[in-house]
Amino acid sequence: MKKVHTLLIIISILSLCSCQTKKEQSTDPYNIELVESKKITLPIEDKKEFLSRSIFQYEEDGKEFLSFGVFERKRQYEIILFDLEKEDVHKRIPLVYDGPDGLPAIRGVKSLNGSQSFLTFRHNRFRFSIIDGEGQLLKDFSTEPRDNMFICCNDGISYFYHPSFVIDSVLYFSASLQYREGGIKTHHWKEFPLFTSLDLRNGDIDWYMNYPSIFDHDVENPAGGYKFTYDYNYQQNRLVCSFIGYDSLMVTDDLHHMRWIDGKSRYLESRRPYVPESGNPEQTFTKLKEMGGYLHLMYDKYRDVYYRFVEHPCKLGFGEYFMDEPKAREFSVIIFDKDLNIIGETKFPGNKYFYKMSFIGRNGLYISENNWANPDFDKHKLVFACFKLENINK
Repeated sequence: MKKVHTLLIIISILSLCSCQTKKEQSTDPYNIELVESKKITLPIEDKKEFLSRSIFQYEEDGKEFLSFGVFERKRQYEIILFDLEKEDVHKRIPLVYDGPDGLPAIRGVKSLNGSQSFLTFRHNRFRFSIIDGEGQLLKDFSTEPRDNMFICCNDGISYFYHPSFVIDSVLYFSASLQYREGGIKTHHWKEFPLFTSLDLRNGDIDWYMNYPSIFDHDVENPAGGYKFTYDYNYQQNRLVCSFIGYDSLMVTDDLHHMRWIDGKSRYLESRRPYVPESGNPEQTFTKLKEMGGYLHLMYDKYRDVYYRFVEHPCKLGFGEYFMDEPKAREFSVIIFDKDLNIIGETKFPGNKYFYKMSFIGRNGLYISENNWANPDFDKHKLVFACFKLENINK
């Protein structure tokens, strides 16, 4: 009887320890990681581009599609719509470059109403256009700069994530800075808006939220140190912004008041925005490239989480130019829950994925494998690895 009593005590202690261990594991903030679940392969014709600065997923009639913009050359000027379930081309929308209804210098494109209409964003021409599903121009908007504000239509881009968003027929997109002769002074920063809106019904323009006080330097030329990516959560009416060189995320629920939330990567030293004192843009971009920083900020509506892509520090090799894409650069993806608490960060090798071509779908986060350093690279195919969320403590 005494032995049985002793055995019961031991079992109780072991059970208590086990429960305590599980409790400790459950409080670990990094308990979620991205795990590859499958691959999809989309066909690319000979002599077609396999890279795009503008890829976005959308749904229509219960099906899932990917719009793939090809705007690098006049002879390759179109939108390819892929059926993600069939892994094949659904439709091609040819675009006209020249002429009275031409759309020159398209930078990005995003579905406005499934396959029926699209918004096009035209680089450095202050213009937006709405086209139909056949590529015909429906409506044109001119967004001339206000005073010294420079409105550059860089949205509709996934390469450096600027998806734009529409609320009650009003389009919201990021604004760009105007270079000022004599440089930017400290007091100028608070005059620059972060976002611009365009009423798609009447063309009215407005501006929202100026640059935060973390930008407090006199500079000759900011040369990229001020850039940010963003995504809009329609479920919570929440806009989240990620500055390339700042640990914290900027959050607003009303496009007027902002707050900051910690979003630091485990793989970067603590960062504040790097805005150079020198006016040499090449030196600035080289330093930014080598320092690493924060790239995409993407909201996953299917799983109610956020992803923040992180470029790890990488020294440029001999002969490498700062504008070249690093082919073997490691990166990671921070995972946030719906309340923007960090719940994980997954590290990826640098010789397999091309992380600037990523999108979110029903089945997970898709990251391109069209990396020149990937031994399985094939320029005639678009290959995306699909990653799902997995609890590593289970």
